[in-house]
Amino acid sequence: MIKSIVYAFAALAWASLPAAAYTKADLNAQLKLLMQWWPGDYDNNEQIVRQSGGGLAKAVDTPFYRLHTVFKRVDAPQFGENVLYVEEWKNNDPNDIARIRLYSLSIDEAAGAILVKFITPRDTKALAGAHADPSKVEKLSAKDVREFSDACNVYLYWEGGQFRGGMNEKSCNANDGKEWFQYQIVVGPRYYWSRDRRLTYADSTVTYEMAPGSNYGWFEQTKARWMACEVLHSPDGDMTNSENKLTDIRLHDQGGEADIAWPDGRTLSFVIHTRAFTSPAEREFPLFRIHDKNDMTVPIAYAYAVDGAERYGLNLGWFYIRCHVDNGAE
Repeated sequence: MIKSIVYAFAALAWASLPAAAYTKADLNAQLKLLMQWWPGDYDNNEQIVRQSGGGLAKAVDTPFYRLHTVFKRVDAPQFGENVLYVEEWKNNDPNDIARIRLYSLSIDEAAGAILVKFITPRDTKALAGAHADPSKVEKLSAKDVREFSDACNVYLYWEGGQFRGGMNEKSCNANDGKEWFQYQIVVGPRYYWSRDRRLTYADSTVTYEMAPGSNYGWFEQTKARWMACEVLHSPDGDMTNSENKLTDIRLHDQGGEADIAWPDGRTLSFVIHTRAFTSPAEREFPLFRIHDKNDMTVPIAYAYAVDGAERYGLNLGWFYIRCHVDNGAE
């Protein structure tokens, strides 16, 4: 709690300063805060839900597709004092890898910003899953990676209680210098937004876009909490007798799913996501649903919990699940 108050006062002080006015101490404090905020799992499931009409219809994957990003702080001094392992996958499938990188963070006093240098492994397949096994990263040496040029560095500035920035315009070359990357990100205490595209120097034609057809829209990812759940069942449907433990499952609260082999032969799917409502805008409610795996559109049952709930359950008599936040989960 004390740390939160200190960071809150620091944020108020920074908010009134132009980037160029930040001292080395300010920037070091910002870097410390960013390294506290950034690690975690992020998912844009709610963006897909909104894009698909609210959650009770088949998911639409254009212009935005489902993207899950894991940031894991790793001990890799060969790449810097503040290093993050970054792994992204598409379509809620950890095997559908979109990107694996290392981010080396430091301060740039002249720019008044946090500098992020991208490092990419030469063998991405060998590094996949390193968020669960950081020793894979810790064993890397300079010959195992390729550093992006300084022209492709990302600069993050403290603006309005969040970090926002990207690559300098027309600095990071591609396609033998005929094109350049436009890459921007926003990092807050509970969210990570990104957008990426490539344009020609000649006439600014877009040759690549992270979300084609989105007009350079943001992938809006929210930090996930991991939940540990206990599943019980009652063969006779008696709610007072739901004490037959069936299995334990673990899933995150930003569209996490877990399949449950039910004794009657069905496969049930338990889903948790966090639903944002517009009145008031800042309210978010955990929403958990149970589906027959053969029909993921209309749930058998669903329930809401209050904002920030750390423990909740759903009891249908024959089906009973209780979940709690598990901060130790990956």
